[in-house]
Amino acid sequence: MTTRRTVLKTGAYAFAVGVASPFVISPSRAQSFSLRMQGFLAAASPTHRAFEKFAADLKEKSGGKLAIQALPVGGAVGPAETINAIAAGILDGHYSSSSFFAARDPGFTVFGDTGASYDTVDARDRWYLEGGGEDIGRELYAQHGLAYVANVFWPSEHIPAKKPLKGVADLKGLKIRVPPGFVAEYFGKAGASVVNLPGGEVFNALQSGVLDATDWASPGQNYEVGLYKAAKFSIDAAHSMPATEIGFAKAKWEALPAELKQLILTETRAISAALKLQIRKDDDDALAKMKSEGVEIVTWSKEEIGKLRAFTAEVQDALAAKGPIAKKVIESHRAFQKKIG
Repeated sequence: MTTRRTVLKTGAYAFAVGVASPFVISPSRAQSFSLRMQGFLAAASPTHRAFEKFAADLKEKSGGKLAIQALPVGGAVGPAETINAIAAGILDGHYSSSSFFAARDPGFTVFGDTGASYDTVDARDRWYLEGGGEDIGRELYAQHGLAYVANVFWPSEHIPAKKPLKGVADLKGLKIRVPPGFVAEYFGKAGASVVNLPGGEVFNALQSGVLDATDWASPGQNYEVGLYKAAKFSIDAAHSMPATEIGFAKAKWEALPAELKQLILTETRAISAALKLQIRKDDDDALAKMKSEGVEIVTWSKEEIGKLRAFTAEVQDALAAKGPIAKKVIESHRAFQKKIG
């Protein structure tokens, strides 16, 4: 990580323009506001273009009363520095992941990635609305002078590997690149030989045998950056489920009229839904291409995912002991998991 696992992998996905929201504000009904936000991906990435569309839609649907400058990662500060920049008035908000701020509060660590806790992202994402996740997000953000708006979809990830990893036993001694942090800790507990390597060195390390596998992103993005040319197995172990969100400086958010807050929430849910559709399509397309090119997809059984989940829980328990909000996040997730079965 700078981290959210190396900027949630510096790539991402085209924005599905077909998902729209009907919420429009009459130009005569609101004071004008200009806000400056920063995303977590590069200007050329399709996900950042989705963020730019989010800003454009807000301006149009607010009748020009809400203008957001959507900066790419590094446009003002590094991805782990947006909270400081918001506090200093350099930024008014961000589209980011809580995991970038893990060093600030263990609550950010466990809110920003649920690891192997859930079988699917869809089940995990129900937690935000059905299990009180958004309320906890607001509480966590408020403790740091921020206002949490809502979660934005991000997919589960696959592991490009040079070996057909069938389960936890195959992680023992495995040379796998995982950036420092939450995921690296539970892979280490599972017996992997965790390597901290910059993203730009991963492909050559796989080719040369320095690495056996790498933690990276979802199939579409893994394929896009060419990792399957060096790693002929794609491991679906439900090992990592990052989270991203929209948030603002608390004072800036509270200064907005209710109708603009509602519009921002509506458009946040719209970008999330659109990205979900597009990412799923990109992943399906990539998986089909990978299979035609001789890449084997290895999907772990529930039993093996459960073994990795036990290591995830050990790390979560240690984090829960470090802060009350981290404990609250973990307990809430576990209660929700029992509820949905």
